Amino acid sequence: MRYDKLGWDTVIKRMHEIDDDLELRLIPFRKGELTAWLLKHVKIPAQGAPPPLPEAKAAWKEYPIGVHKGFYHDVTILGGRAWIVDYFGNILYGVDLKTGAKQAFPVPISAPKGKPAGAHSMDISRDGEIWITFTKTQQVARFDTKTNTFRVYSGFQKGANVQYFALDVDRYVYKDPKGRVWVNHFSKEILSRLDPKTGHIRVFQTPRTQRLPEEGVHLYAVVADSKGRLWYTETHGNRLGMLDPTTGKAEEWDLFVSWSGPKRLAIDPQDRLWIPHLGTGGITVYDTHQRKIIKQLSLPIPGDYPYAIRRNRYTGDLWVTGTGSDSLYRLNPATYQFTLYRLPRKGAYTRTVDFTKDGYIWTCYGSFPNYHTIMPYQSGVIVRLSPQ
Repeated sequence: MRYDKLGWDTVIKRMHEIDDDLELRLIPFRKGELTAWLLKHVKIPAQGAPPPLPEAKAAWKEYPIGVHKGFYHDVTILGGRAWIVDYFGNILYGVDLKTGAKQAFPVPISAPKGKPAGAHSMDISRDGEIWITFTKTQQVARFDTKTNTFRVYSGFQKGANVQYFALDVDRYVYKDPKGRVWVNHFSKEILSRLDPKTGHIRVFQTPRTQRLPEEGVHLYAVVADSKGRLWYTETHGNRLGMLDPTTGKAEEWDLFVSWSGPKRLAIDPQDRLWIPHLGTGGITVYDTHQRKIIKQLSLPIPGDYPYAIRRNRYTGDLWVTGTGSDSLYRLNPATYQFTLYRLPRKGAYTRTVDFTKDGYIWTCYGSFPNYHTIMPYQSGVIVRLSPQ
């Protein structure tokens, strides 16, 4: 889209209104700064270039569910059902993958009536439960798919903005030897440890990134290595960090590529980190034992940006969200080769990927507002990919 000054000002004003309403602090530019930069630097070609590698064949199935004005950040599959949760409506939706039957479960969260609880991350544990973070109410919830019941945990630091669960090598919610789970916080430079049995929460401080206000650092996502150390990214801080729970101490390093904007990373059985760069379209492969970079990769489509990398627990390959190109990529961790799969809709902004042992790959349209994805449904949409 080509804009003049008025066009860019209008778009940026709308972005600011959303950003301010949700209290995300994502856009620091004011008073025409961003408009001036865009007018000077953005050069949009007359037509798009073809992708540098062929699109792989795949079959797609879409599961419309939820309300059209909802915001569905994540998807997960458990108990024969696919699940999404509405950031604004505070409702967990499930669709039966055999019968297509749909269910809705209001989450007993402490948000005022009509206000968003901020459902954000949704992941599953090895013992077969769904875990959800709520950024606005500073709570997390555990959902039992056998009984369709919730347990809600409160007591996280006020204003810290509970973000993501720490994940293990197989993309399950990481539990330490005592069964405790970990979360990071979007607006504070801390990690929190929750004991699901007692509800006790302990806070662990991470190093202060001095060049930004704390709420603007955006400590983003966390994975656990084979020793139980927690590796995390700071998106605006452009840093990689590690917290050792045995000592309670954390250390951080400036990321190896400037302005990369690291997001949802993955870890493999060799304790290598796969770090997506939302800002540059790259991926850093980092050996946590040797403390060095193994490889720097770029997404095949120039200008694309990866929101998340997820490791398929059944096959060992990695899946990357082509968030800027309506795509998903399969990445072979041995050869570093990409396979490109185009999603069936334009504007298909994706934020995560999940897997089932029958070979299906799952995601959802995670745009906000939801209608930015061009689709025929007045709802949210869960998507199933079947590589051919």
